[in-house]
Amino acid sequence: MREILIIIAILGIIVCASGCTGSAPENKTYSDNGVSFTYPGDWDVLDSSDFQSSLGEVGGTVLVVVGIQEEVYFVVAELVPGEDEYLRSPSEWLSYQKTRLGSDYISDKTITIDGVEGIQIKSNEEGFNNNYVYWKKNDKGHIAYMISKEESEDTFDSIVSTIETS
Repeated sequence: MREILIIIAILGIIVCASGCTGSAPENKTYSDNGVSFTYPGDWDVLDSSDFQSSLGEVGGTVLVVVGIQEEVYFVVAELVPGEDEYLRSPSEWLSYQKTRLGSDYISDKTITIDGVEGIQIKSNEEGFNNNYVYWKKNDKGHIAYMISKEESEDTFDSIVSTIETS
């Protein structure tokens, strides 16, 4: 009887070890509209029209939105200054954003993105964790940002580290 219990226990451990190790879907790569990056495999490309207004008075074009509807959004946009405007340097953008965010501002840091220096800002607006990064390359301004209900800085950093623009 004892031998049967040991065999059942060993079989149970084997089944649990082999069947209980679900793996996350492989990452996906977006490559279109002059931008490419890798993002989580369980995310989808979403409709970008709702995010165009998020650029506000700055002007520009949302290139892509990926994420999970109602949970997490990662947006990449190219900024286009209007007449009598110019693209801010990363440090000017940081100053502007700190003022705009006010008490929602949490932190910032200088990072390398797409081979150039950029500025990353973290904020919490209306209960959402937001990460933004701004960079200028080849006389074009770019912004990528992620809005999430959950803390997601690691996911943001892993996506941002793969961004390339043309």
